[in-house]
Amino acid sequence: MDRSRPIVVFDGQCGLCNGFVAWLIRHDAAGQFVIAGSAGYVGKAVVARAGLEPDITASTLLVWNGTANLRSNAVVAVARGLPFPWRMAAAMRIVPVAWRDALYRFVARRRPRIDVEDPACGVPPPDLVKQWRERLATLEDIA
Repeated sequence: MDRSRPIVVFDGQCGLCNGFVAWLIRHDAAGQFVIAGSAGYVGKAVVARAGLEPDITASTLLVWNGTANLRSNAVVAVARGLPFPWRMAAAMRIVPVAWRDALYRFVARRRPRIDVEDPACGVPPPDLVKQWRERLATLEDIA
């Protein structure tokens, strides 16, 4: 198994984050990305490895590929790893990061919180349970 895939760390109690991860799994048929809930040991290990504050992922999407990509840069990193037409969304990087992150924070403040049994890995939709679990990152993915 390829251990060089980027890790998407997300808030497993965030409805928007869970929806984004479900969307990602559906559109990343090649399995370019693995996922980790921020409350789990893998998510926490990624945050620590990136040298970030432990609570940052409560409101921030993180994509780790040896470098920490946060907020809108994380969205750009995901878009760049997806096939056409989703890859075209990476063109948003021409917009100044301060503007992109302002919009990101605006949306993040309004995201729905959901009750979950295990925020360490989020809540997969019923049709994605198998794929979701197969995409869960391990500590080996961080190396």
